[in-house]
Amino acid sequence: MKKDRFEDYLAEVEKVVAELEEGDVDLEQSLEKYEAGIKHLKKCYEILSGMEKKIEVLTKDAEGNLSTKPMKKNS
Repeated sequence: MKKDRFEDYLAEVEKVVAELEEGDVDLEQSLEKYEAGIKHLKKCYEILSGMEKKIEVLTKDAEGNLSTKPMKKNS
């Protein structure tokens, strides 16, 4: 089974945007492409969220000992 890659989904989103911006597709095709783009974009957010949970921050205490802790969200 192929691993989901952020870059692959992002490339699909960019492809859909480019196709829609060209305007060479009819309304029905535009809607289909838009829906596909939204699905790919949601997958990008899922992958980013999963990666964010895995990121840890390396910190040093007053004695110089290194340790890790989960990254804080900025939102």
